[in-house]
Amino acid sequence: KKSDPVVSYRETVSEESDRMCLSKSPNKHNRLFMRATPMPDGLPEDIDKGEVTPRQDPKARARYLSDKYEYDPTEARKVWCFGPEGTGPNLLMDCTKGIQYLNDVKDSVIAGFQWATKEG
Repeated sequence: KKSDPVVSYRETVSEESDRMCLSKSPNKHNRLFMRATPMPDGLPEDIDKGEVTPRQDPKARARYLSDKYEYDPTEARKVWCFGPEGTGPNLLMDCTKGIQYLNDVKDSVIAGFQWATKEG
């Protein structure tokens, strides 16, 4: 008996989303707008090599991202997680300013990001 071949399907972000995605938070205090943008050339490789890691000091990581990849230093300090599995070459960044109650839904957003990046 032969089984079907297992082929893992992976997508990549090649250009900025043309749509803004919207979701309402479970606590009804927030409407979440998200968009996907490609990372600068070389950043996924730096993450794989360990130049940028989730365990790195946020200020040091922000300085590195700002100097080498021209990220906004304030936004670069707010990397919520890496995905998949918390160490992969995808970043979830909080680019909001002055939003209340966002930390109440942070765990749910991170879980969704981890699931999406793991599924490809």
